Amino acid sequence: WREKNEVDSIRDMVEDCNGSFTPTAVRLQTVAAHFQMNFDYLVQETDELNEGDKSLVKPAILNVGEFDTRGITEKILSTNSDDVELKDFLDYWIFLYESIHLRLYQQSLQFGQMTFLDEVCDLSGLSLQQFSPSFVTKVMSPWLKMTQAYYPETTRRIYILHPPAIIKVAWKLVTPLLSQGTIDKIRFVRKFDGSANDFVESASWLD
Repeated sequence: WREKNEVDSIRDMVEDCNGSFTPTAVRLQTVAAHFQMNFDYLVQETDELNEGDKSLVKPAILNVGEFDTRGITEKILSTNSDDVELKDFLDYWIFLYESIHLRLYQQSLQFGQMTFLDEVCDLSGLSLQQFSPSFVTKVMSPWLKMTQAYYPETTRRIYILHPPAIIKVAWKLVTPLLSQGTIDKIRFVRKFDGSANDFVESASWLD
């Protein structure tokens, strides 16, 4: 799979980026513009200690409620050759996963103990429009299948902030594409009114 999808070339780009989570390839940058995420905590030299097992845990913030799934789907399905293709979309996520793995590996060596990633997913603004049939079948399905097959252990925990009323519908669309192991990592945070950054700074995600 890595050879077929030229993952080693993507890994070379990751290493050339020197710890940045912004790809140098223009088409991958186009994909990135549709997905608002914050990896600042992951690249900080300061560390958070998970007292339960003495491992290090780094948070990443995904502003899922702001993901422009409609825009990226339109580009992928467009007949315009200048638009990004599904391969570009998947390559962007491969770039992110490889970047995360490299950074966690480097920090594990630096601190002399295993370092893990927790995802903090802010669902503020999430709507059913983000789950169009085209996005679910043509984009989300191959994306999550790839993630489950080749990057299943990228995260330790997944915290869901500000789940909206439509979460039950979204949950039914997403969970059939997830392994039970991934589902078991998910934690819904229903009694926190602050921002994702506030949640991270409060250290509430360390368990």
